[in-house]
Amino acid sequence: MPNRRSSHGRFVLLLAVILLFRAGAAGAATPVNFWTTEVARDRQAVVEYLAKVFTIFNPDVEVHVTGVEENAMAGTLEAAIREGRGPDMISCASNLVVAFSNRGWMDRDGAARVIDAVGRRRFFAGTLSRVSLPDGRPCGIPFNGWIQGVWYRKDWFEAAGLAPPDTWDALLKAARTLHDPAHGRYGVLVGTRNDAYAEQVFTHLAKSAGVREFTPDGKVVFDSPATVKTLEFYAELARYTPPGPQWWRGRDYYLQGRLAMMFYSTFIMDDLAVPSVAADSLTGRNFADLEGAPFDGLLPEKTGMVSSLTGIRTAGYGVLHALGLVKSGDPARSEAARRFARFLFREDAYVTWLHMAPGGMMPVLQDIAASPAFYRDPQGIFQKYRRKRLESILAGFDSLQSFEFEDGRLIPEAAQVSAQGIIGRMIEETLSGRAAPERAVHEAAGRMKAIAGRMKAIAGRQAAR
Repeated sequence: MPNRRSSHGRFVLLLAVILLFRAGAAGAATPVNFWTTEVARDRQAVVEYLAKVFTIFNPDVEVHVTGVEENAMAGTLEAAIREGRGPDMISCASNLVVAFSNRGWMDRDGAARVIDAVGRRRFFAGTLSRVSLPDGRPCGIPFNGWIQGVWYRKDWFEAAGLAPPDTWDALLKAARTLHDPAHGRYGVLVGTRNDAYAEQVFTHLAKSAGVREFTPDGKVVFDSPATVKTLEFYAELARYTPPGPQWWRGRDYYLQGRLAMMFYSTFIMDDLAVPSVAADSLTGRNFADLEGAPFDGLLPEKTGMVSSLTGIRTAGYGVLHALGLVKSGDPARSEAARRFARFLFREDAYVTWLHMAPGGMMPVLQDIAASPAFYRDPQGIFQKYRRKRLESILAGFDSLQSFEFEDGRLIPEAAQVSAQGIIGRMIEETLSGRAAPERAVHEAAGRMKAIAGRMKAIAGRQAAR
């Protein structure tokens, strides 16, 4: 997803006033090294700004911000801890925080103390479960994330007497009813090539069908009737998708008034609301059958979104980021890191962080959706969406599901399945007619078993050293 413009003016006046009257702290300040995967220059400026504001309120602490690419976080952190120079706090994808906790690097008690201080009941329950062990102990602190859902033309649905597409039956019925390719209108956008978008759409459907790739102990259970049924349903939806290999770029059809529904994350919110952001999707450059269209300023009002889908169970899908407190052995630094974490959840600080990427960083605290400050993002994006709609979107956090986290345990094999494009390949082979759904699922499960075998062998060699 593209980076969004940042804003950090919320504290400007307050900062200026405090700087005028701040007295120097007595003694040396306790250092807190904070690593974050927000490495873009504009986002780094916001993070450093918040760190500066915190130190003004807490002159006995000095926060040092370091940007670390997400793909490099695990290796960089391991090396730093081995050399005794690890950070005191990190912000990154929640699955990384859980993985680091399983290696003994995270301060679980400190995370629990921060969660209790912020207010456990303020968090969406699904976000807490995604960072917690089977016994309920948190590995880190949920911080923000994005949610995928089905965005749909509410006005078309109402005219056709259709229910919101929050169940498999309602989704398929709407796709069939509103699909009219003779007049340039299509029913739904799903991914039809081997890429991350197709995997994300399939995962959302599969989790609502109770599908798993692995058990927590690494056994492959993907080859199941539920998986075959999901793939068959996916193939049926693909019949109502715009022509050609489709990926996330197919959002152009929706913004040009040619598509009834699309699976997409909350990153789409500014595309729907801001002309300058939408401009890239309003041309005829990306698809031969699109000629371009003017910006529709009423599209946010015409659009509905369901963030949870129900098959045999209700499931949401998205990506969660978390804060992790790293064990340091220094009580003063640990306490300072906890204080900084609590500060980042202060409403003005938290909203400033979220506004770095409106829509791409959604709050994990239920009450923030009711905060007037949250709706005053610099681009005016959230002002185009009513509070009730935002609350319904954020409800997806309560049923958050993924293949990488099952029963309070991280499934490292699932990350390799994603990295190797096994789900996308399965979809592509089915839609091309090269393999029936049963065979495609069976072959995908075989590739997963190969991954599990390799990872088990590597773990065995490491244990023998």
